Amino acid sequence: MDVLITQMPRFLAAIWLTLWMFALIVAISTLAGLVLALLGARRGQGFGRVLSVATWLLRGVPELVVLLFCFLALPAAGLDLGANGSAILAFSLIGTAFIAEIFRAALSAVDPRLIEAARALGMGRFLRLLRVVLPLVMRTALTPWATYLAGAVKMLSLASAISVGEVMMVTRQSLAISTDPMALILFAGAVYAAIASIVMLLETGANRWLARRGPMVRHGGAS
Repeated sequence: MDVLITQMPRFLAAIWLTLWMFALIVAISTLAGLVLALLGARRGQGFGRVLSVATWLLRGVPELVVLLFCFLALPAAGLDLGANGSAILAFSLIGTAFIAEIFRAALSAVDPRLIEAARALGMGRFLRLLRVVLPLVMRTALTPWATYLAGAVKMLSLASAISVGEVMMVTRQSLAISTDPMALILFAGAVYAAIASIVMLLETGANRWLARRGPMVRHGGAS
């Protein structure tokens, strides 16, 4: 416990680093995943197959392999992002692959009759996307998106393998000088669990808010 107390300033800095990295990875992978899903829906089966293969590869390869590729292989090709940048790139690529599939499934669940009704009302393509498609996609994708992110929090602990100073890295260094590993390990686990819990609480709150608003669009054109 004494080591945990003396190392608390380092842990607080590591928690801050973990939080902003997680927020940046979420933003990048969510935006990129949505764009890829929309492009896959518009560009036809050929692009969709290429997208499916790419996301399948990224979802199938271990996260640590992708991380080491970004940290060790990319610099050999002239792209050196450093430890933090490599971790952000690697985990964003993995997140994009998973989230693109989530959005792709949500897009396929949109009733084509609603899009046709919007077209009949004179909405252009961009307005249909903004007012009809995206709100329905977000509702459908919210729970699986949040569930993936809550699980992906644990993935950040792998960044310690390339010396990123996040929570697990500080924990490993503190274990080397501690006679009470239990307290350090439990504290690190509590940090990751707390971040995941915040994600799930936000998802629950968003779902309740959407439920109070009621159906966004009813069949038959009423809203």
